[in-house]
Amino acid sequence: MTRRRTVAGLAAALLVLAGSLVPGRAAADTAPRRIVNGWLPYWTMAESLTSVTGNADLWGEASPFWYRATGAATISAQAGAGDPAVVDALRSRGIKVVPTVTEALTAPAMAALLTAPAQRAAHVTALVDLVTTHGYDGIDLDYETMNTAGTATDKAAVRSGFVTLLRELKPALAAQGRLLSVTVGPRTRADDPNWAVFDYAGIGPSADRFRIMTYDYHWRGGSPGAVAPLPWVNTVLTYAVSAVTRDKIEIGLPLYGYDWPADPSQPDGYGTATSRNYQQAEALRLQYGAVRQWSGTDAAPWFTYTDTAGVPHVVWYNDADATTAKMTLVEKYGVRGLAFWAVGFEDVRQWPVLRSYAVQKSTELTVSAATAIVHGTTLTVSGRLTTTAGAAVSGHQVVLQWRRAGTTAWATVATGSSSSTGAVSLRYAPGANGAFRLSAPSSWAYLAAVSAPVTTIVRWCVSAALQHATVPRGATVRLTGKVAPVRAGTPVRRQRYADGAWTTVASTTVGSGGTYGFSFTWRTAGTYTYRVVVPGTSVNAAGYSAAVRLRVT
Repeated sequence: MTRRRTVAGLAAALLVLAGSLVPGRAAADTAPRRIVNGWLPYWTMAESLTSVTGNADLWGEASPFWYRATGAATISAQAGAGDPAVVDALRSRGIKVVPTVTEALTAPAMAALLTAPAQRAAHVTALVDLVTTHGYDGIDLDYETMNTAGTATDKAAVRSGFVTLLRELKPALAAQGRLLSVTVGPRTRADDPNWAVFDYAGIGPSADRFRIMTYDYHWRGGSPGAVAPLPWVNTVLTYAVSAVTRDKIEIGLPLYGYDWPADPSQPDGYGTATSRNYQQAEALRLQYGAVRQWSGTDAAPWFTYTDTAGVPHVVWYNDADATTAKMTLVEKYGVRGLAFWAVGFEDVRQWPVLRSYAVQKSTELTVSAATAIVHGTTLTVSGRLTTTAGAAVSGHQVVLQWRRAGTTAWATVATGSSSSTGAVSLRYAPGANGAFRLSAPSSWAYLAAVSAPVTTIVRWCVSAALQHATVPRGATVRLTGKVAPVRAGTPVRRQRYADGAWTTVASTTVGSGGTYGFSFTWRTAGTYTYRVVVPGTSVNAAGYSAAVRLRVT
């Protein structure tokens, strides 16, 4: 399940790139986040570089496949390694250059290297010297051969020794301000026998980038099927985020597939597959008039054809739809981004989709609420969350915040989500005058939004009742009630309505229980109308009781 290639590079084609590189694009709302990294094979460098630079706004780092470790202190260069035209093309577009180093040592040889302190130290020195000599931004270790050959004991030694190597390499690179990227095989649990040389939890603390090769589930030497079936990728990521800090993880996405020829002599009926990139697969499909099929379960396309020799074939590959189905895993798992193997011959329709996904869209949030309520009333605050283009943003968290009059701090008092139309409705019973606003925190897809504040005054809640609505002349009248919120000593005024106006005729204060009382007498028969008023303060607006009628006989 290795992805090594032995084809000669196209380094000579790089000479024509200096005047033909495509500038990176910008998105409408903001520049997209640089969520894409990946590998540039030396044997397809011209095509790979054109692809990367043409979509530079999405790329954070690029890893030319340039070096191979053949011993503790020996690192050989592949064709075109260190080419300044490549480095300059990437750097000029804001892309960091983090070359990949593979290794030629199987498990027994690597175990011997990793368990010998002197050899480990020599290897650390060789790697750091490689980075600093060429001025790279870091290095990517893609050590896969060490998972081959040898015994379980050899691989156990590699597993622990590799963690030790990285612990020694990390500070040496960090001291030079360089990144350490580690590429690992896909594992679904800590005791997964596959790729057992990679201890996720042990590697994680030393790695700045943790790239997982979530592909080759079905491979050239196995039965036909999706290269990176979605359920399996989910399983790998579920384990990975439990062992490694999420913001270090990059999801490996394949831009290739396999073409399996039928072979009745094999147990599964198929022979060894040929690797096909997207363009090759599509060319085959069109050549033989095959119909593209889609596996919704696997999130991958496939088709069958019969070649000119009469041999049936089945082809599973990856296109823009496959990339689209997996790119959302970045948000789902909260990881750093994607790592493509390998760019240059992909379905170019994937780039606009990725660009749209990588842009956090601007949002707007409106708000409305009653301008005045009586204390104790639960207020409904409404609003709507949309993009700046007016499209509804649904299912997004929105919080209701309140600020008491005379203060500057906003407190969250309720939380909810926007509806399918972007509508928001949250409830709260404020105890004092203040202001409300709605706030939508940022997410993967959207930038944060805060509404304008809306002021609501809260009136004293005042009740008033006569002990007797009808009394004889000269009898004592009792007018009592309650005031909320309870604040002992709050002034209360009794007012009488006469000649078209309210006139204050007596005052008292609220007791510790929030109650008040007035006692008075009338010697003149008639009908009299009263109300009780609590004057407004900076905390609560003036409150009025309902009018009460007294009949004096």
